[in-house]
Amino acid sequence: MRKSVLITIIAFSVLLSLLVGGLRVFFPNGLSSESSSKESSRTPQTDAKSQENESSPYEALNYETVKAVWISQFDASQIYTENGAQRSKADYTEKIKTVIKNLSFLGINTVFFQLRPNGDSIYPSKLFPTSKYVSGAYGKDTEYDAFQIFLEYAHQASISVHAWINPLRCMKNSEISLISNEYQIKKWYTEASPNIVTVDGYCYLNPAYDEVTELICGGVEEIMEKYDVDGIHIDDYFYPTTAESFDAEAYSEYKKSGGILSLADFRRERINRLVREIYAAVKNSNPSVLFGVSPAGNVERNYNELYADVAEWCSVGCYIDYICPQVYFGFEHQTHAFNEVCDTFSNMIKTDGIKLIIGMTLGKAYDACNGSVDVWAGAGEREWIENRDVLKRSLEYIKTIQNCEGAAFFSYRFFFDASTGAPVTETKDEIAAFLPILNGM
Repeated sequence: MRKSVLITIIAFSVLLSLLVGGLRVFFPNGLSSESSSKESSRTPQTDAKSQENESSPYEALNYETVKAVWISQFDASQIYTENGAQRSKADYTEKIKTVIKNLSFLGINTVFFQLRPNGDSIYPSKLFPTSKYVSGAYGKDTEYDAFQIFLEYAHQASISVHAWINPLRCMKNSEISLISNEYQIKKWYTEASPNIVTVDGYCYLNPAYDEVTELICGGVEEIMEKYDVDGIHIDDYFYPTTAESFDAEAYSEYKKSGGILSLADFRRERINRLVREIYAAVKNSNPSVLFGVSPAGNVERNYNELYADVAEWCSVGCYIDYICPQVYFGFEHQTHAFNEVCDTFSNMIKTDGIKLIIGMTLGKAYDACNGSVDVWAGAGEREWIENRDVLKRSLEYIKTIQNCEGAAFFSYRFFFDASTGAPVTETKDEIAAFLPILNGM
């Protein structure tokens, strides 16, 4: 009798193991639709970091094939605030659940989430002032940590979250006066320090100075100390101008000390140093967390006007883990055809370990539905108006690129209304055409 019971127990255990294993095969990233909706209804812990075992560092969640969406400050501001103030925590949480449900419906596994749009901070920071996008206005504090809530629900749905920062761009001159004097950017501005420079009404940090790089890297380290993020992500806001006056003082000091680089090469080296230092800050904090850059799709402009030497970053293993160029072009673009630009970035990668993720925009499909032509596309200006499958063909093309490992879409608000969560009607045909391709990646 005991032997029979034992055999029954063993058989049941084996059956249960096979059942669980089978579910993992069919649903490797967890259950979707109804299941993910139930999962996101659970209340997350308010501070995951505080409960983490310090002897077991967080193992970042990232995917071999990336299917990403950017969530910018403009996407999220409608969720963060209501009537000029931070939305109630309960209301905000419900809206975040809807965002996560929508992302899961699309099959998105990665989000590039804006945390530092203008030298400010979406999360509570000791180094940067609270962003107007999350509080309603500069000079206001928040009552709860909006990013922590998003991060918790995203991780529950097995969505990787990369903290997106603009390292150099700050707020307007008219806005910086509203922030507290305790923050370094305000001190530099008040002192008329060359560390912060005004260009066309906006303040920009000057990467020519080590103190600026240290502040930016300190902000990266702060994010990683506070949150279990899966990546750090920066985009294409590097030097805001080619004018010599921007960093004339720093370049003059460099030349006096024996420097031989031209001004353009000096600037490229300062951006190279910034990217290297951010990469080092990430890896020193947690080697499993990825660092990536999303440069503009115009290679010549990157190099000659923004002073971003993307080819250098893709050639040596000390800069980035992935490159995500913003290839916001159609196939009929007269000077920057989608396929040609993709091939150019693919050919830049000269070392193993650097992923290529192609950035695309749904914004042009949205504009085309409202009758707007692609004004910079020359002879191809009507491509998005006359076709509703540009992104479908784009996804099909990147599948032929040997070293391409995913796609990213700008941005959430062109998929869904950020406030209500309802699908955007202007882009529904474009989405319907490419979604089967995306889900098959």
